Amino acid sequence: MPHSCFNESLIDYEVCKVTFKCVNVIPCNKDSFPHFCSVSKFFLQLDKFIQTKGLLKPEEKLLMTVSGGVDSMLLLKYLIDRKYNVIAAHCNFGLRGEESDGDENFVKTYCYENKVVCHKKRFNTQHYAKANGISIQMAARNLRYHWFDELVKAEGYAKIITAHHKTDNAETVLLNMVRGTGLKGLEGISAISGNIIRPLLNFSRDEIEDSAKELNLKYREDSSNANDKYYRNKIRLHVLPFLKNINPAFENTIQNNAEIIHEAGAFINFFINQIKEEITVRKSLDEFVLSKNLLLQQPEPGFVLYSVLSEFGFNASTVKNIFRGLTGISGKQFLSATHRLVTHQQHLIVQPIKHEHLESIRIGKDLKNIETQHHHWNFEVLDKIEFSFAKNEIVVDYEKLTFPLTIRLWEKGDKIKPFGMIGHKKVSDVLIDHKISISDKEKIWVLVSDEKTVWITGLVMNEDFKITDSTAKGLKIQALVF
Repeated sequence: MPHSCFNESLIDYEVCKVTFKCVNVIPCNKDSFPHFCSVSKFFLQLDKFIQTKGLLKPEEKLLMTVSGGVDSMLLLKYLIDRKYNVIAAHCNFGLRGEESDGDENFVKTYCYENKVVCHKKRFNTQHYAKANGISIQMAARNLRYHWFDELVKAEGYAKIITAHHKTDNAETVLLNMVRGTGLKGLEGISAISGNIIRPLLNFSRDEIEDSAKELNLKYREDSSNANDKYYRNKIRLHVLPFLKNINPAFENTIQNNAEIIHEAGAFINFFINQIKEEITVRKSLDEFVLSKNLLLQQPEPGFVLYSVLSEFGFNASTVKNIFRGLTGISGKQFLSATHRLVTHQQHLIVQPIKHEHLESIRIGKDLKNIETQHHHWNFEVLDKIEFSFAKNEIVVDYEKLTFPLTIRLWEKGDKIKPFGMIGHKKVSDVLIDHKISISDKEKIWVLVSDEKTVWITGLVMNEDFKITDSTAKGLKIQALVF
C-alpha cells in the first residue's frame, strides 16, 4: 500500500515522484485507484494547506518540536518525505519518570535512523513551576518556548513548527471560554503566529490517527492524557465528545467561527486604532495620555478602554476598576506587569514601570488609593479611633508613622516586631510559621515606615504602631487581594 503522495490526475510514477519529491512511492496506475490509501490523500491535503497559507519554503531551515506523539511523528514523517530542511527538538520535562525518558529515546532513535539532527533538553519542570508560582502546564510551555527561542538565535532557524491540530484548537477555545475571555481568546490557535507555524491546524486528531494507522507509523502514547485532573484533559475526555455527539462537525464549526472572529477582530482593531488616535492627548516613550472626556464620547467606551490598555498589560478586571473610577477622585494608581496608570482630573496617564517602581511604591500624606499586582490598597485617616480584626485590614497610630510610607514585596532581611511581642522576628520566619507556600511567598507585600516593617499584609502588624489610649488620630489601611 502506498505511504506517500498520490494524485489521481498524475498517473505517471516519475511525474508524481518529481512533483511531490516523494520517496518509496508505489507506481501509480488506473488499477490502483480503488486501493490508494488515505495517507496519500492526507499528505496531498497537507500540501495544499501549506501552499494556501504560505507556511513553508523549500530553502528554509526549520526547527520542529517533536514530542514522540502521533501528531508530531506524522508531521515529522511528512517533512522528511517532502525533503524539507527540518531539525527536530525534543523536550524531556521529567514529569513521567521512565516514560518521559522512553519518549526521548524513541525520538532520538527515529531521528538517527532518518538522518535528522535532533536537539534534546531536560528540564526540572516541577521546580520551575514552584519557584515561579505557576501551573505545571504553564511552566512546561515557558520552558520549551524559551529554549526554542535560544535555538533559533543560535542556529538561525527561519521558523518553529509545532504539531497543533484542529482538535487542539477546539479544546483551546473551550478552555478560554470556561476561564473567561475576550475576542482574542475565541480566535483560538492560528496557523501562523510570528515565527511559529502549525501545518496540522486544518486536521482533526481522528484524521491524524487514521493516517498514522494507514502508514503503520510508530509513536508514543502519553499516559497523562488519560488523567482528567487537568482542565484541558477534562475538556478533551468529557466535554468535547459530548459536543461532538450533538454536532459531529463541532471541530470544524469551532474552526470556522474562530476564523470569522479573527476577521471581525481585525476589522474592529482598524477602527480602534482610529479612535485611539482621537482620544490620545500625548504619547512618547515615557508617557501615554488619554482624555477622559473624549473617551466617554465614544460608543462602548469601556470596550475601547480595554482595547487600548490591554496593549500595556492591563487585564479586564483592572480595566473595569479604572473605568468605574473615571469620574471619581484623581490620583489613583493601577499597575500591570509592565506599566502604571495614574488617574488625573481630565486624563489617564500611562507610564512604563521602571525597576524601582516594581519593587517599591511611595505613599505621601495625601494617601491615595493604589492598585499593585496583587492588592488594591485603601488608606483612610480616622479622627475617631476604631479597631479592626479583618485579615486584610489594620488600624495604626497615624502620629507614629514617618512619611512617605513604602509598600513593596518583602525582602530577605526584613524584620518585624509582631503585635503582642517584645522582640523582633524575621519576616521569613513569620511566613514559615503561617505555612505560606513558596508561590504565595512571592505575593507577600509589606508596608514600611522609616525602614520599619509596619505590616506584613494579611498576616502580622508591628507592635510599635498599635493604637493606644493616647492615640489622637488613626490610619486605617486595607490591602484587598484581587
